[in-house]
Amino acid sequence: MKKLFFAIITLGFLFGLTWIVSDFMHGKMIDYAFFVGLVVTIIIRFFTSSGGYATNSINLSTQTQTGMKVTGENASPFTVTQKSFSLLVSFTFTIVSLLVTLAYYWKEF
Repeated sequence: MKKLFFAIITLGFLFGLTWIVSDFMHGKMIDYAFFVGLVVTIIIRFFTSSGGYATNSINLSTQTQTGMKVTGENASPFTVTQKSFSLLVSFTFTIVSLLVTLAYYWKEF
């Protein structure tokens, strides 16, 4: 039930942001849907990631200063958690909007 709620909220946010951007730029929603989806997907991925080199560097620095080992969760990057379900919905929106945009402008290519 929570995943459905997060999916509806995420899609509502994506469609709302796309509408605001297209209204502000005086264009069609289909022109901006892919780019809005891509930016939102990157932002969600950045804020839900478990870290990489920077996190490991901070953990190592903390360990050398305190002498205590810092432990963390080692989750698979493909595990869909409650946090990252919005990422999955946003990524799906981005792919679908890309395909719809390509189909819409196919004759222009």
